[in-house]
Amino acid sequence: MSKKSIIICVSIIGIFLIIICAALYFLYSGTGRTRDSLAENREYMLFTAVPSDADAVLKCRDFSTMLSCLVTDGSSVSYFVTGRKEPGKFAAFLRNVSDSSSLYSSLMASTAVVSIHNIGVLTPLLVIDADRSGEPESSAVKLMLDNAAKAGMTAVYSDAADYAPAGSPLRKRSLLLVSPSDVLVDAALRHLKAEVSVLDLPGFPEAVSGISSDNILVLPSGGVRRIASEIFSSKCSKESASAAGFADCTAFSIDRNSSDGFTLSGNSYSDGSLSNIMEIYSGISPASSEVSSVLPSYAISAVSVPMADVEAYLEAYLKYAQTKSLVKEIEAGRAALKKKTGTDPVEWASSLDIKEVSSACFTAGGKPEKILLARLGHPAWNLLVKGIKDAPETKSEDRILPYRYSGFLAALFGKQFSAADESSFILHGDWIIAGSRGALSEYVSGRALEYSLSDFMADAAVEDRLSCRNAYFVSYLSLTEDADFISSVFSPDFIPAVKASAEGITYEPVFFTIEETKSGLVTRLSADRTTVLKSQAPTFERDTSVVVPKGPFRVKNSGTGKWNLFYQQDNMYLCLQEEGGKGLWGVPFDAPICGCARTVDFYANGKLQILFASGTKLYLIDRLGRFVNTFPVDIGKQVLLGPDVYDFSGNKKYNVMILHTDNTIEMYNLQGRRPPQWKTITASETIKGLPERIKVGGNTFWVVRTSIQTLVFGFYGGEPLTVFSGDRMIRPDSEVVPSGDDSVEVVCYDGKKRTVKIK
Repeated sequence: MSKKSIIICVSIIGIFLIIICAALYFLYSGTGRTRDSLAENREYMLFTAVPSDADAVLKCRDFSTMLSCLVTDGSSVSYFVTGRKEPGKFAAFLRNVSDSSSLYSSLMASTAVVSIHNIGVLTPLLVIDADRSGEPESSAVKLMLDNAAKAGMTAVYSDAADYAPAGSPLRKRSLLLVSPSDVLVDAALRHLKAEVSVLDLPGFPEAVSGISSDNILVLPSGGVRRIASEIFSSKCSKESASAAGFADCTAFSIDRNSSDGFTLSGNSYSDGSLSNIMEIYSGISPASSEVSSVLPSYAISAVSVPMADVEAYLEAYLKYAQTKSLVKEIEAGRAALKKKTGTDPVEWASSLDIKEVSSACFTAGGKPEKILLARLGHPAWNLLVKGIKDAPETKSEDRILPYRYSGFLAALFGKQFSAADESSFILHGDWIIAGSRGALSEYVSGRALEYSLSDFMADAAVEDRLSCRNAYFVSYLSLTEDADFISSVFSPDFIPAVKASAEGITYEPVFFTIEETKSGLVTRLSADRTTVLKSQAPTFERDTSVVVPKGPFRVKNSGTGKWNLFYQQDNMYLCLQEEGGKGLWGVPFDAPICGCARTVDFYANGKLQILFASGTKLYLIDRLGRFVNTFPVDIGKQVLLGPDVYDFSGNKKYNVMILHTDNTIEMYNLQGRRPPQWKTITASETIKGLPERIKVGGNTFWVVRTSIQTLVFGFYGGEPLTVFSGDRMIRPDSEVVPSGDDSVEVVCYDGKKRTVKIK
């Protein structure tokens, strides 16, 4: 596999913890085969050779499949199976075996187990069913032992008849054990002889027995806690400690595992000492989730609970709460809200006939925002605006109003459905969306749903698993390379692993769902890793801000021949200093300059002056800090950014390009006049900066970047020469490369390179 591949023992465990900690905790109690029946089954006999302190166990039908799960080209996931102190050793050993698999052909078809143990650091143990009992070392085993020793591993080939108990099918086999730790290898043989193994962990046999798959991943509850402490930040690690109470043990069948992602189907077991939240679902019906259609494509996470009957759901939830001694707390919270608002939360939910309740996070205005959503079967407008001064009498779509029911969703459905700011709400279709004004402005302005999460997943060719027809619970996480997100979630030691796992992809969505299928209740965990080639061209300008540089600006000093730095202080003084050296001068000024400073030889005598703009005027100042007499020149329009300076003829008859505050680009000479042939450049969306000059077939053209596309204009402006729509629109970050005498090569929103004629 390439380094884009996922190692099961990292990504699955890590993502599982993230999803669980972001959502609710689900338990499934059932009966299954006993420990002894599993130990006597050849399919599971290798479990008896895994020490009972395992934090995670991966069993594969053969060693070849195991390698496909574990081997990468040195990326993050191999880091996990190695342990922090010796990154690469165990992974390098496995890669060597994988690259030379033909030399180990007799072992490739053998059943294999790899377990993770915390012996100060997370450390792996590999156990392979190598041969029949009493057989001498095969050539493949000898080679494995030799290469393991060269890699610094401890490797032992042992006849299990010397350790396994009577009656165990393992007595008829020989084992190959490999680990970076000799302690683990010794412990495995010692525990095998003492008949103590992971099969003795609470819930382990029962969880495994509920899985019908050759390839399974098993997570004992204690392992969840210890793994979390290794890979997550201290805050997330503490929060995920409660995930250890998810169940005594959870087993997943590995239904799909490739470089494109994975899919797991899970079975969790509790012995009954823990309250079983799955019982909520025993008396209610599943329902359809529709939340992805009302989330922006840039949503980071989402959790949603669809329900066919809100009254039935709340009744079942309260029965569950009784087992946790939470009823008094819940009822007190609801009573407090009724007293505060005059509305009973349960009656409120019933009147609105809530069909789905959700929470989601995305970034708005440069900061993370959390919103709450509820899909209504009966959007009772009068109830929603009750008590709001000056509220419209009839339904008002996407208008931000005060939200009187802050805390209601949390009191009804759990703390996940609370937000730091629930002060405002809008009604969008059948959805209440509550949150801060900043978050809701994304919807009111049109940005949030110009390109919904559902549409984005369709373009990415990813199954929208948030849109389940028979679901009890759905959740979503978009793994991101954002440095703040990574540092807030993962431990410093594990951050390089996370960054490497995202290398080469643009989208990695993770889903955790509980669904009703023909075969019964199924818990699924899945992830997709993809590069989005097709991405819908936006119809609403997403980014209306224009960056105006503050400086300093690098300018040439014609007197010394050296580069100087021209800048403006907070008190508006204009200053010049040597690059990396002392200040040369400072002169008073009374307004901010507009993000550019360029040198010109105004008198054509070899002496350079500095040209800049402020307000509606162009200014020229010489290298000694003296303003040139014929300036300032008033061009009559407020400057946002500029000027850029061009000497098209080479005779120092300069022209400048300026972006104005009215979203127009104009060309001027240094007398402030526009060329007679010039026609204003503008766009219906925000122009993001000054135009870029390109030459095609000996002629000059202007490349203009807007908030949603790239446009190309002729030398004298006017209408754009590249007018496209939809997926054929040129991306705003596309390179524009001259191609022949009359064309340019660009990249469009559908990911395709196209050659566009501009003459």
